[in-house]
Amino acid sequence: MRFFSIAQMMINAVTKPRQHILLQEIPPGRMIDIGGGGEGVIARVGGPRVVPVDKYLSEIHEARGNAPAAHWMVADATTLPCNQQSFDHATAFFSCMYMPADVQRKVFRETYRVLKPNGEFWVWDVDMASKSKVCAVRLHVALPDKQIINTIYGVRAKDQSADGLSRLLQEAGFETEIITDQKRWFLIKAKKAA
Repeated sequence: MRFFSIAQMMINAVTKPRQHILLQEIPPGRMIDIGGGGEGVIARVGGPRVVPVDKYLSEIHEARGNAPAAHWMVADATTLPCNQQSFDHATAFFSCMYMPADVQRKVFRETYRVLKPNGEFWVWDVDMASKSKVCAVRLHVALPDKQIINTIYGVRAKDQSADGLSRLLQEAGFETEIITDQKRWFLIKAKKAA
């Protein structure tokens, strides 16, 4: 990304209100976390029962120190090196924003494949429009152990919404429900049928 775009993104992030997320729970059981590098938010909460997947080793190196008990995996989430029905549940914490729609579609199908029947896929992400050029969201995430993570996620903007991601999840076979739809972020809970 060019310097100008990065500067626009940072200005966008600091001029918008900080978004507060109280992460009180994540799904129980063995879980795969799509795009789990960076801050390793889900791995910090779930520890050894979480398999955070990221295709960038640098992102895993950044996160591993905050959640050493997690089972880190370098992999492309469009072709996970996992057997069918390997996980009870799945999460994606502000990682879909970094994927084009065709990649999201593949990732959702692959996540569906590796989930057990009745497995849930929780997706936190942002609404954005391509006309904005850049999208950045400044987060204040409170974890169950009272740790606070302050971070900024930013990308070149594209058209993305809770409804749009919900439709892609449904195409992959999930039943979806938009649980939280704030002005700048949302949480979708999707379920694989029994």
